[in-house]
Formats: sequence, C-alpha cells, structure tokens
Amino acid sequence: MPENKLCPNPKKSLISGLIYVLLFLCFSAPAFAQLSDLHYLPPLKQGQNNGAIQQQAVYLSTPENTAFTVNAYLGTNGTPIASFTISKTSPAVYNLANGDNNITLVDNANTGVVLSNSGLRFVAPSGNNFYVNYRGRSASQAASLTSKGRAAIGTNFKWGGVPNLGSHVSKSNTLGIMATEDNTTIDVFGYDPNCEFRVGNNVAGITADTYQIVLNANESFVFETYIGNNPTPAHRDGWIGTSIVSDKNIVISNGSLNFGRQENQSNRDAGIDQPVPENKLGKEYVFVRGRGGADGATEFPLIIGIANNTQIFVNGSATPIATINNGEYFEIPSSFYSSNSVGANMFVQTSKNVYAYQCIAGDTQVYTQGLNFVAPVNCLLPDTMDNIPDIRNAAGINLTGGVTIIAATTTPDSNIVVTDSNGLASLPAPNPVAGSPDWKTFYIPNLNGDVSVQSSGPIAVGFFGYNGARGIAGYFSGFDTAPNVNLQITGNNCLPGASLEIASGETFDAYQWYGNGNLIPGATSATYVASTAGDYYLEVTRGPCSYDSNAIAVYYCDPDIVLDKSVDNSMVTDGTVVNFTIRVESLGNDPVTNLVITDLLPDGLEFLSASVPVGSFSYPDWNLGTMTSGQTVTMTLSARARINDVTQATVTHVNTVTNSQDQTDTNITADNPSVNVQVNMIPTNTVITNRRISIRVNKF
Repeated sequence: MPENKLCPNPKKSLISGLIYVLLFLCFSAPAFAQLSDLHYLPPLKQGQNNGAIQQQAVYLSTPENTAFTVNAYLGTNGTPIASFTISKTSPAVYNLANGDNNITLVDNANTGVVLSNSGLRFVAPSGNNFYVNYRGRSASQAASLTSKGRAAIGTNFKWGGVPNLGSHVSKSNTLGIMATEDNTTIDVFGYDPNCEFRVGNNVAGITADTYQIVLNANESFVFETYIGNNPTPAHRDGWIGTSIVSDKNIVISNGSLNFGRQENQSNRDAGIDQPVPENKLGKEYVFVRGRGGADGATEFPLIIGIANNTQIFVNGSATPIATINNGEYFEIPSSFYSSNSVGANMFVQTSKNVYAYQCIAGDTQVYTQGLNFVAPVNCLLPDTMDNIPDIRNAAGINLTGGVTIIAATTTPDSNIVVTDSNGLASLPAPNPVAGSPDWKTFYIPNLNGDVSVQSSGPIAVGFFGYNGARGIAGYFSGFDTAPNVNLQITGNNCLPGASLEIASGETFDAYQWYGNGNLIPGATSATYVASTAGDYYLEVTRGPCSYDSNAIAVYYCDPDIVLDKSVDNSMVTDGTVVNFTIRVESLGNDPVTNLVITDLLPDGLEFLSASVPVGSFSYPDWNLGTMTSGQTVTMTLSARARINDVTQATVTHVNTVTNSQDQTDTNITADNPSVNVQVNMIPTNTVITNRRISIRVNKF
C-alpha cells in the first residue's frame, strides 16, 4: 500500500490523517465541524423557489459552560440583525424566512450580480468559539451546510459537488462567494466552455470561458448552472473542479439544489456544503456509508484534483484506482465500501492533496441522496465532541438520530463515552478500516437531544437523522488543531532561482520535500531550491506527528510547451480505426498566446474525427488560443489505418505534430512525440502481407 504520510508508522503517530466521518442521510448533510469565533454563510441558489429548501434555520452551539453573545450580520450591514446568548447547555436557533429569502437563498434577480444585502456572518465579540450549522428542508428534500469558521477563509478553491443527472425544473448547481476584504478580485475559470451561468432571468447570461468579479468586504456573488428540463453535458458535470482564485481572502459554499442520480429521470434531492481552501486539504480520508441502496447510485466518494498526476488509492491498495489532473474528478465506486450496510467504511489515500466529497443517502431510495465535504485532519485531533445540539431537529422536522465515530485504534473502546438526553449510550463493536492500522469506526443509532462524545484519544464524530425522505448529518474535524504549513516562493518567482519555504517561518523537528508526489532524496532542510517545474510539498514533523503542507507549483521563467502522444492500439489490421491522444502542457510561468497544435496525418492514416475540450479544431489544426502555467489539455484524434500499396512489404509514415505560438518555445522539458502503429494486411488466398507504419511526432 502507499506510504502513510501523516502517520508513517504507529510509533510515529497515533493517527495518519483523520478523516471525516460523515454518514448522512437524505439528501443533505449538516455538519458540526468547526469551532470558531467567526463564521460566514454565503448565499446560494435553488433551481425553483421552495423546490429544494423551504423551511430553514441556523443552529448555534458551543462546548463552553459560560454563556456569551453571538451577533448575526446580514451582508455589508454593520448593525446586527439578531443576537443570541449561548452556552453548552443553551444552544440557539436562528429561524429564517422561507424559500428564496435573499439572505441564504437568492431569487433570479439576485443571481449573477454583486450583492450587498445577502449572506450571513456570525461573530462572537468576546472571541469565544462556537459552531454554526445551516439546515433546510421542503416537503420531500432536505439539505445542510456546516460553516468551517476561520478555516473556510482563503484564496484558492475548487467548485465541488457530484454530477447532476436527469432533468427537472428544480435541478441546478450553485456556487456562493463572499468577500472578507474590500477591493477583492476573484477569477473563476477552468469550467467546461459550454457552461452557462444565470444572470437574472437569463439562464445563459454568462457564457465567457472565464469570469472576474470585484467584491468589497461582506459583499457576495452567486453562480447558478441551471439543469431544468433541458440538461446539457456541460451543466451535468462541467462545473466540477472549477477554480476560484482571489487576491484577498474569500469564503465559498457550493453544491446542487437539487441534483439527481439517474439518467433521464426526475429523481432529485438537495446537497450543499462549505469547503476549505486548497492549502488546508489532505491526502487521507475515511468515508462512512449511509443508508443508500446496494446499486451504489447514491453512495460514493468523489475526489477532485488540485495538482496534475494525482494518484488515488483505495483500502490500502498499492495500485492506484485512477490518476487525475488539476480540476479533474473521479468517482470511487460504492463497491469499495466494506459492505452495503449503514456504517460500512472506506479508506482513501492520494499522492497529492485533494478535495473529497461524498454522495450519501438517507435511505435506500435513489432520491434520498445528499452531499458532504469530507475534511482530513491531523494527529492532534481533539478527544471531545461536545456537543451536537438537538440531534433530531431539522428546521422543525423530528428525525431519528445517530452518530458515527472515527477513533484511533490505540484508544480502548471503554475510553469512548457517548451520552445523549437519556444518559449513557451503548457503544457497539468497532468496524476495522481496511488498509489503515490507525483507525476504527462506530455507528450508534437512535440518539436523542444534545449528544456528546468523550474519548482519551483523537476522534472524529459524525451525526445523522432521517424521517422518510428527509435527513441530515455532519461531522467534527478539528481544522483548528493543524499547524500552519503554507509554502511560499522566494527569490525568483520562476525557474531558475526559485526557493521554497514555509511562509509563516514556523519551525519543526524534521523536514522532507516531495516533488510531483515523489520523495526528493536529501531534501531535508526547511528550504528547497527547485530545479525542475512541478508541484512540491513539504512534510514536517513535530514530536510524534507529521503533517503535509499545501502543494505549490513552480514553473520556468521561459515558455515550455510539452507534447505527449499515445495510441490506443499499436498493432491493427488494414481498415481498423485507431485513436491518438495528444496531451499538451504548459510549464512556463507566463501565459502562451495564439497556441496552435498541428497534426497532419501521413498518407495511410485517414483522418476521421477529433474531440477537443477547449478551443476549436479544423483539420489539421487545433486552435488552443491562450494556455496558462500548469494547464494541461488533451485531444483525441481518430484515424483509419490503411495499406495503400500492397506491393511493398513495409511502409513507414512519419506523423509530425507541431506547435506554434506568439512566444518562443524553449523545449526545456523532453517531449514524448513518437508512436508506432503496425498495420497488418488482411490475408487474401495464402499470402499475408504485414506493413509497419512508424509514426514519429516531431515538435519544434
């Protein structure tokens, strides 16, 4: 199995990288994940008023015994719209107006425009820490979103969720952004060029391939890709992995209101959550299964890459199940859960930091799916979750409640104590986590009132509830316990001359640098001078615990376009269709403009078709336009292999791929430009003629 970076061995750390405990149900998932003195709830958009969420409320709780004040602010308003006094024994509920109230959910007129009177922030003037959990429901749908507090604030994010299948007037995908500082410039890019975003009543009001917004402190902006009754492939999943990059701190929330999990069907439910920025992600995750059916349609993790060549490993396997690039995603099949029963688990490791979401279900029906952002944690996880308030209450609906627990295997079961309003709850036998010696999981149903979990070792606690088609769930992750290991580039901002170090200057006991997911021998100091372009991260050790920094990309000062070509079948008979894959990557620090890739096939390979993700194609030219640093794009070209001269025993063709652009390509990185296709003549009578076509791709 791949090396465990957070806990290389049990002696080094109690845990390898905690992961989140979700379990959830029915369409939604509330999560009590983050203690903080400040919380943001950016507004979102549902496809139809009251179609996903009608009744809605915000739940405030704290483990602190002494009561303190929490103020709620709307948009840029400097005067609180509500104030609450909370303590451990006295949580609070803020009831919101129904449906599209233009506070938490906006109507058409307030979509695709800058908003100053939407979105909420909750502040404790005394600096005390508390939880914020949004829960909403309608007649048949439910959803929940957990604020991550100060951990949600950052400058680099990916739009997350799962593919939205089928059609219905209420189906849409949404992204809400809220600024924390004045004059914040936000760039949104990397989505499918065919994605359209709503502006007012126009569902295709934004059609540009990139979009820029400028917000002041506490202003917000809401995107919606509308599915409705005329779904397109781009709106199904072309928004997943979209980059949201700002020059000052922002907070985002995302998901779908509603989304479906069956093609050509109207089945639907709601799923939203609040992620953290890219520099707070990790490489190890434990997923806990909900109540979805055995078909797996509503029970699966989805992994989104933030760096190229990210390998995904499941349940300790040494062979990756998939490799994804920056902005790409992969669904891990439900069959990798330890069973089809509620409470089953799955262990996922990746070679580079990733976003992890989980599609989970409140019941066996395919229309009870929901969404949760799954957060990794570290070996300083807290040993207490105190408390989850009113576990049965979801905006006025009474649910049957329960919790899931991820605990260190070194913690005796007898040291894990769960209580609710009825007193001490019985702890069942743990479920082992395949592929990880560090973790075990529990599922405890039928809890009531305020729920507390105490342990002598690190834990992650999830909760869920359900009532027919409605359900909620959440987790506690402990972002606030992680050290600050954010990298920065000093010296030159590009190669040569770029040096990497920890931005905060915080020191640790030991250091180990990795490049493109691989350990760099001898790179064990606090700084590293990079020599080749790629993604780098730093593993630091303090006491018994190890942590990984965010990944940081370094590129060459001069343009460097890298071409790679492959073929799906290198030995075919005359007349067979072969498919070539041309991968183009830019490793230069600055954008390359007017980029054109030309693939003129030789005689003997008949052009059939080409599929390009960006730009346009008119044989033999692929017009890419502008390509930015680190961007990778792939074209598939299909051709029919022919032997034109049967009198020749061997025919060699040279296929030359060229690139042209406004800048000079320095060719610093070696290309892989050649593939061979052997074409065999179909035998007639007793004579078999073999022809070899050698295809060489020369790049200059």
